[in-house]
Order: sequence, then C-alpha cells, then structure tokens
Amino acid sequence: MRKKQPTAQPFKSAGFSIFELVAFIITSAIIYSYAANQFTAFPGEAERANFLAVSTQIQTGVNMELLYGLKAFSGAPVEQYEGANPMDLMLEPPSNYLGAFPAVNLAAMPRRSWYFDSARRELVYLVNDASQVYLIQNGASVQSNEIRFRITADYSEVDSRTGIPVDIGGRGGSSKQRLNGIVFRPTVPFQWGSQGVADLLAVSSN
Repeated sequence: MRKKQPTAQPFKSAGFSIFELVAFIITSAIIYSYAANQFTAFPGEAERANFLAVSTQIQTGVNMELLYGLKAFSGAPVEQYEGANPMDLMLEPPSNYLGAFPAVNLAAMPRRSWYFDSARRELVYLVNDASQVYLIQNGASVQSNEIRFRITADYSEVDSRTGIPVDIGGRGGSSKQRLNGIVFRPTVPFQWGSQGVADLLAVSSN
C-alpha cells in the first residue's frame, strides 16, 4: 500500500521582519544617496531634487538611529541627540557635504552644498538659486540663500494623571511634558517654489 504523500502547506505571510525592514530602509537610503550625488552637477530644478533627496535620506538616518540604536549614538538618552550632526547618522554623507566648521566665510563656500555649523549645532544647506527659496518669518516671506536644520527633541503636553494629550482630553488637572522622540526639522519654516518642499519634508518626517 502506497503511503499518502503529505500535501504542501500553503505559504503564510508573517509580514515584514525587523531585518527586512532595516534592509528596506538601508536600500532606500543608498538609492537616495546615489540620486543626490548624480544631481549635484545640474542647475535649476535638479538642485531642488538633490536637496529633497538628501533631506529624506537624513530623516531616514535619524529614524533608524532612534528605532534601532545604530552605532553613532547607541545607548544614549534621546535628549543627547539634540544638536547632533545629522550627517553622522547617514550611511555615507553625500558628495556635496563639506564637513563641520565653527565658522565659515560664506562668500567662499560653494553653492549647492551642505555643512554643519558646529557653533550653532545646525546643518546648513547653501542654496544656489535663491530666487524660489523663502523663509517664513512672522507671517512674511523672506528670500534666503541658506536653509538651516537641527535635530531636536519633540515633546507634547499630557495630563499628569491620565497621560492623555491636553489638546485631546482637555485640561482636567496638572499637566506635564512627555518626550515623543527626536525630529529633523528646519529651524525656520521655509518654502521652495510653489510645490512646498517644507510641507513634503514635514509629512515624511512623521
């Protein structure tokens, strides 16, 4: 009598593992890095594309560092990330990153490049075509040839007893500050052209 052969079990998907998620993030970062390096030699709209690619790559590095504790600041309290050089959190800085300096001669610095202002603990992008870049200050748009970013700790106000955000649950008693995490954000809101780069960055950082 022939033995009945076991039937093949249907494949069951268990979703993404942590390894797969990390591999996806690393692959995305490499692609953004390659795109950034390819765009640096082109003017106009390519500058904006390069800026967005590098900014997104930096956000990926910040998120990876916070979630998985990679080596740059492994084990450090979240508050110690504040003012850190975001380029230290990238797998490889882009070719147009110049380094960290306590002071610079802006007239001598190449455009379409990044540098870290170690005195103010801010990452700076030097705009080549400033005609479409505006800082939003006190409700007014001010043309600018640089955009500054900083890694900061993000807090929300919650009810001390329930832990519910005050803006959701109402102020029923005393409140306290709760640390949500770290974010990479511009020090002053900005607008690049009519498509709103700043808005896009804000969405991708959440």
